[in-house]
Amino acid sequence: MHQHIFTQPIVSEIKQPTLLRLRLLESVSDLLVLSSMTNPIAEFVVSQVNATQATLIVRHQPFIELIYQNTQQVAGKYDQVRSLGQGTRLYPMMGIAPRVCIDQLRKGIAVDIQADEHVYFSLESLARFELIALEQDLRILSEPHALVMAKAILGRKFDYDEPSSMLAVHISELEQVRRDLREYLKGESGKIHPGVSTELLKLDHLLQNKHQWLLRTYHQSLERPNLGRSSNEQLCNIEQLQRKLDCFELLAPKDVSDMVSKLSDDEM
Repeated sequence: MHQHIFTQPIVSEIKQPTLLRLRLLESVSDLLVLSSMTNPIAEFVVSQVNATQATLIVRHQPFIELIYQNTQQVAGKYDQVRSLGQGTRLYPMMGIAPRVCIDQLRKGIAVDIQADEHVYFSLESLARFELIALEQDLRILSEPHALVMAKAILGRKFDYDEPSSMLAVHISELEQVRRDLREYLKGESGKIHPGVSTELLKLDHLLQNKHQWLLRTYHQSLERPNLGRSSNEQLCNIEQLQRKLDCFELLAPKDVSDMVSKLSDDEM
């Protein structure tokens, strides 16, 4: 379950109280995170536990980075107590605006992990997330491939300064994903859950907006910036030139400035 959204499992050794900070990668678009908020952010399974040491099998969504920090502070309460073979998943809280959860992930949320024959997980008090035991997780969602691909391309940050040839490739790829989405909706009409169907339609609308923006950028890259200039002419920075002229007038001798002014008046 969730293999299509998680990274490969990571083995983590916990030898003393540890503060695990989960944070969004800088290059990740908010659109990707927004479309993934119904899925778990991370999953922790207890592989071994011995006295104050434990081994965890950790999987997380690929747009998240994990930072482990040792701490001497002991948590006053625990959200989850897990034994050997048991695990927990980290989810955004139900009823909380996705924008709030995304902002918290940008700053980073902390999970306190401690071991003492069992493994204890606790979240900071202001976190808008919750830990749910694996055996009690009812938020099971097996997403179709078309939905996964749509989220992936929405989460990608395009460089709109790329050459027109590369923008054309991005446009073609986006059109292919939209076509796959429409074919899936048409072929599975009446067979898929209404909630999944609604999410597919929302993603198609977001893809359409991104497609229009890419098309606009592509056409602008082919057009002349001004009809009075050639298409390959480099535009001058007028403000920079004006600053250079002001500096010249301040530093140049008065007779040189008068001569330059006279020459420019004669040409006009």
